[in-house]
Amino acid sequence: MIRRSTKKEVKEAWDLAYATRAKIKELLQDGKKVHVIWDFDGVLADGRSEDVFTLTHFNLKKYFAYEERLLSECPGAGQWLLGVAHSAPVKPHFPQKFFSQDIVTARSSTLAIRVHIFCLEWRLKTRWMLFVGHQSKKESYRIVLKSLKNDPNQYVFCVDDNPKNIDGFNIVSVEEGMENRAIGIVSPTLRAYNKKELKKHYSAVMRATGNAPIRVRDPSDDLHGFIVLPRGVDQFREQLHATLSKNIDKGNYFELRNAFIKAGGEIGKGHFKTEKELEIAMKEFIVGIHCP
Repeated sequence: MIRRSTKKEVKEAWDLAYATRAKIKELLQDGKKVHVIWDFDGVLADGRSEDVFTLTHFNLKKYFAYEERLLSECPGAGQWLLGVAHSAPVKPHFPQKFFSQDIVTARSSTLAIRVHIFCLEWRLKTRWMLFVGHQSKKESYRIVLKSLKNDPNQYVFCVDDNPKNIDGFNIVSVEEGMENRAIGIVSPTLRAYNKKELKKHYSAVMRATGNAPIRVRDPSDDLHGFIVLPRGVDQFREQLHATLSKNIDKGNYFELRNAFIKAGGEIGKGHFKTEKELEIAMKEFIVGIHCP
């Protein structure tokens, strides 16, 4: 059932995150190392995308179309991001030398882009991101556990909002001989919206038109909105191409500029008396190459 979380549910979810953070700190203070395997949707990020997938009756075509329109929008933060995972250099929760984390998510293909955007936006440090599509996460957990199990001081937490995935993690932990150093946690699902508001949100995202990014209001919060790319992945690709082309142009420009200054000396002290003289010389050089 898609419904807004109660204040009690919100408090209980945050209490669980804070209790987990305290347990990790305790292990680190005892000289242990801690690694966390995070689910993405509903854990590090909010569960809005998962709910939209449910709303579309698990129609992949509709779900991809929705997600592609939000490629410029960072997914909302879940309680585990700020409560535990946040690792920005300013004030990380734990010493990064002994704390590490991976993401194991059912997202793949274009959907994985938003995970990268989320981590870049929040400056979230991760070791691995394992995108498994709609396959079982169990073997991804095994890959992570095998990479860590030879260190007797290494403890591994796994946080996922699906109890079946945590059951799989616990089974693999036993099979890999790490059951005494592995902690599986089922994350409660938090929502700041109800089903009616989610439907309005989905409709607004999918109805957006035009060639420019446009903000659509969040029906559950008047102060919040979502940046939509009406033409989806094609529009995102164009924006990415424009950014890359701009960087290439700047790189070429400064390479040539540095070469001219190296040959002619600093502006005002060497051959070129002004910036304009240097610009003219560079343009003449480029024209001479392409139009000999």
